[in-house]
Amino acid sequence: MRANRIPDALLSLLLAALLPALLPAQEPTPAPAPAVSAAERLDKLLQELAGTDAKVWQGRLEKLEQQAKAHDQQAADLRAQAMKLQQQAAEADAAAKSVRTEIERLKELQKLLSGGKPTAAPAQTPAPAKPAPDKPAAEPVKTPAKSEPPKADGKQASVAVMPDHAAADAMPKELVTWTHVQKIFSENCASCHDADEKKGGLDVTSFAAMRQGGGSGRTLVPGEPEQSRLYLLIARKEQPFMPRNADALPAEVVSKLRTWIEHGAAEDEGAARTFLKQRAAAAKASAAEAGADSAAPAPLPEHLPVVTLRVPARPAPVRSLSRSPRASLLVMPGQQQVLLFDGDLQPLGVLECPLPRVDGVTFAADGTLLLAAGGAPGQSGEAVVYDVHTGKQLLRCGSEHDVPLASAVHAASGLLALGGSGKLVNVHKLQDGSVLFTGKHDDFVLALDFAPDGSLLAAADRSGALLVWEVDGGRLGQTLSGHKGAVNGVAFHRAGRQLASVGADGTLRLWDVIDGKELWQKPAHQGQAFAVAFGPDDHIATAGQDGIVRTWDRQGKALASSPAAGEWLYDVAFGSSSELVFAGDWQGRVHRFDVKAKKLTALVPLHPAQ
Repeated sequence: MRANRIPDALLSLLLAALLPALLPAQEPTPAPAPAVSAAERLDKLLQELAGTDAKVWQGRLEKLEQQAKAHDQQAADLRAQAMKLQQQAAEADAAAKSVRTEIERLKELQKLLSGGKPTAAPAQTPAPAKPAPDKPAAEPVKTPAKSEPPKADGKQASVAVMPDHAAADAMPKELVTWTHVQKIFSENCASCHDADEKKGGLDVTSFAAMRQGGGSGRTLVPGEPEQSRLYLLIARKEQPFMPRNADALPAEVVSKLRTWIEHGAAEDEGAARTFLKQRAAAAKASAAEAGADSAAPAPLPEHLPVVTLRVPARPAPVRSLSRSPRASLLVMPGQQQVLLFDGDLQPLGVLECPLPRVDGVTFAADGTLLLAAGGAPGQSGEAVVYDVHTGKQLLRCGSEHDVPLASAVHAASGLLALGGSGKLVNVHKLQDGSVLFTGKHDDFVLALDFAPDGSLLAAADRSGALLVWEVDGGRLGQTLSGHKGAVNGVAFHRAGRQLASVGADGTLRLWDVIDGKELWQKPAHQGQAFAVAFGPDDHIATAGQDGIVRTWDRQGKALASSPAAGEWLYDVAFGSSSELVFAGDWQGRVHRFDVKAKKLTALVPLHPAQ
C-alpha cells in the first residue's frame, strides 16, 4: 500500500538523506537486488532503524552537540580578537592624533616666531564716565593721567583700556571658505553623499550637513587635515580611496580642500579669520605658558584712604570671592564696600562702593583692575571699576534691570561684561561705558569669564548652555554642550585655550575652546557644584552644595577634599598658594581649607570678634 502512496523517486531521496545522518557508525546497507521495489527497500530500512540501539542515537546527538559548541567557541574567540584589534586601532588613532596635534602646534609656533615680535598699539586713557541722570553723582570719576605698563616692583599700576589690534597675526592673502570648495563636492561626491543617498552617513550638499560629519566621527577636524578622514580619503592616504571607482582628483583640487580645512573648514571669511586668530593666539599662549609664572607681579593696593568698616547686624551670605591672578590679594563684597585681604585672609583695606548692594567682585586677568557688580534687586544693576594700585574708582556703568548675576572685566581689551536675569550678556567699553555688543541667551546668565588675552568671553546660563563669544565682532564662536542643568561657574586657564566649568549636575568639566571639545569630566560634588577657580600650579578648586572644597590637577585627577562645612559653599578662591583655598557660605563665613593638613577652618570676616 505504501507503493501506491509514495513515488519511487521520493523514496530514493529520503533514503539518500536519512541514512548518512542516522547510521554513520553502521556498515553500509548492501544495494538491494534490482527486483526489489522501492517500497520494500523503505520497509526494510525502517525496520533496521527501529532496531537501532538507543546508545547509537545518543552518541550521534552528543557528537553533533560538541561540533556546535566548538563552532560557537570559535566565533566567540574571533569576536574577542576583533574587539581587541578595534581597541588597538582606536589607541593607535589617538596616538597619531596626539603626534599630529604636536606637529601643528610646532608649525604654528614656527610661523609666529618667523613673523617677528608684534608691535603694541599705544594705550589710550579712559574717558570719565557720567553718572546716570536718575542717580546722585556720588563722586567724580577720576582717571589716571596716562596708562603705563606695570613695573616689576608693583609701584605703578596699568589701566590699559584699548585692545592691542596690532598684535593680531597676519592673515593669509586668500581665505578658502565653503564657497571655494562647494563645487568640488557637488561634482565629485554628491552622487553618493547627498541627503537621500548619504553613504557612510555623510551629506556633502550643504555646509551644515558637511560639518555634522559622517559615521566615522572624525570626518572633518577644523585646522587638522591630517586628522580629517574626508581629506585622507580624497588625498588617497587612507582607504577606501575617494571618489570611489574614479581617478584621483587633481593635485590643485586636493590642495584647496586641505587649505579649506587648515583655515577652519569655515563657511565664510569672518569665521575663517576668527578661527585662524584663535589658533595663533592659542599657539602663542602655549609657547608662553612655561614662562607665565615669571611675569611681572600684579600691583598691590598702596596708600588706600582710611575707610571705616561697616559691620552688618548679621553676616550676609558670601556669594563672591576673587583672587588676583599674580598677587597675594583677595577681595569679597561688604556693606556698600569692597573688602581687601592678603593671601591668608588678613585685612588690607576697604574700598567704598556707591552701589546699593555689592553682589560680585572679580579681578582682570592682569590684576590691574577690580570690578564690583551689584545694584537694587528687581530695579537696577551696575558695575564699578577700580584701579587696584590706588583704589580709585575709574568707571561706573551698566543699565541692567536687576542685580547682575555674573560679571567680568579685562584691562587690555578695555571691556567689562555683565549678565543676569535679562538673559543677555552686555559687553561695555571701559573707555566710556558704552555697549560694544549684546549676546542673547535662552535663560539667566550665571557665570562669565574673559580669556586671558581678551579675545573670548565665556558665558554660562541656567539652561545648561556654555557659549563662547568672540569679542572682536560679537560673534558666537562655540557652543559647549554637556552639562545637564544650569552651568554655575566658569574659569579660563591662564594659557587661554582651556576652560573649566561646573554645574547643577555636580560635574567639573574641562573644555578646549578652540576645537569646541570636552577634554574630560569628573563627578565633583553631591548635588550642585557652584564654583570653580584656577590657581597656582595649574590646580583647580571647586565648591558646592555638599559643603566640600575639592582640588584637582589639569588632567582631572582629584588631589584633596575638605571636611564638610555643613553649609552650601557659593564661591571659591585660592589663597597665597595652591595649598590654601577659601570658600564662602550662606551664613557669611569664609572657610579656610589647608590642603596639606586637610583642615577646614571657619572665619567671619565682618565679625572678627566672633
